[in-house]
Amino acid sequence: MKNQYKSLIGITKKDLIEKLGDGFNFYPDTIWTYLLHKNFFGRKTFLVITFKDEMVIDVNIIKKYGDYKAKL
Repeated sequence: MKNQYKSLIGITKKDLIEKLGDGFNFYPDTIWTYLLHKNFFGRKTFLVITFKDEMVIDVNIIKKYGDYKAKL
């Protein structure tokens, strides 16, 4: 699943918002998260996007129970 999001690397925040929406992310933050999936038992799949100078530098998929708290 991560490979389908690798194409996001190198795009700007503005372009990302056009593709995925704002997703309740605070624009100046360097890490944005998007909830991709939630199963019956409450396990959530998050797309975690890291920025540097307003450009996407890393994309990760995190699966966990509860909310994802980014470590800055």
